[in-house]
Amino acid sequence: MKEYAKARATYEEGLTHDPHSAELKEGLIRTIQAINKMTRGEGTDAERKQQQERAMADPEIQAILTDPVMRQVLRDMEENPAAAQKHLANVQVAAKFEKLVEAGIVQIR
Repeated sequence: MKEYAKARATYEEGLTHDPHSAELKEGLIRTIQAINKMTRGEGTDAERKQQQERAMADPEIQAILTDPVMRQVLRDMEENPAAAQKHLANVQVAAKFEKLVEAGIVQIR
């Protein structure tokens, strides 16, 4: 199973050096499509399980999940989806939330 978030970062970094590379652009598009597929829960059970196991072993993901502010944000979003807009207006919260989505910890339906 690929590590899509790392692949995405690599393609984006490559495009800063060669913004006209068709190969990098196509790779980025394929990677984003794969991330979106997993985000919507369309991967197989084995893929989702493997993705979540890898994410839980990532120190950055562990730090986000143990952050008291993020724990409250996730709880608020679960209990009151309208709260998502308010929380995601905070750039730092939005970046951490995006990491959790890309890692497969949070699914958007």
